[in-house]
Amino acid sequence: MEVSSSLYLAVLYGTFLSLLLGYGSLGCLEEEKVGLLQLKASINHPNGTALSSWGGEVGDCCRWENVTCDNKTNRVNQLSLSYIRLDGGLGNWSLNASLLLPFQQLQILDLSDNHLTGIQGILRLKKLRVLNLDLNWLTTIPILSALPSLKVLDLSYNLINSSQLQGLKYLSRLEVLNLKSNSLMGGIPTIIGTLRYLKSLSLGFNHLNGSLSMEGEWLGF
Repeated sequence: MEVSSSLYLAVLYGTFLSLLLGYGSLGCLEEEKVGLLQLKASINHPNGTALSSWGGEVGDCCRWENVTCDNKTNRVNQLSLSYIRLDGGLGNWSLNASLLLPFQQLQILDLSDNHLTGIQGILRLKKLRVLNLDLNWLTTIPILSALPSLKVLDLSYNLINSSQLQGLKYLSRLEVLNLKSNSLMGGIPTIIGTLRYLKSLSLGFNHLNGSLSMEGEWLGF
């Protein structure tokens, strides 16, 4: 049976498209690879040597240390960068939030224990569910208004005072909040009582008094 040229081209095109969809996503995206290298430069400023495997012989950034990618999309969905800068003996560090813009599928970000003094700009990560910033030198809460999916926020062991907590009002889906060992003083901030989905709260090792009425599990005070 003869096959018309138009049908043949259609089949050929369909086969090519299937191959493209099936194999075109192998390895990490180039924009995310570039983004990781820029983030590495920031972490190592001015003369650090952390994350030496990033940009080395392994070209696929999904195989780099401290990076996890989604198995289907090969998009970066987790960055585990705890103690990276501190381990290199570097001083305080301020992160430019724009460095994280390439990672739009990022769900877990761990920047704990890095002498982080601040995050400049807005963290625009719509998929982020877990943000760990504990054991740093933060005196203010980063701008979190563009984190609609955030469920877990760890700000323990920083230098945040009660006046800085208004930024929490944007976190409508927050379930776990850890503010242990900061510089909170006076009455328990009422903003915490507006977090309707909160299940776990830690306020220990601060200088707070009074009570707060809300649903959920209470931890740390």
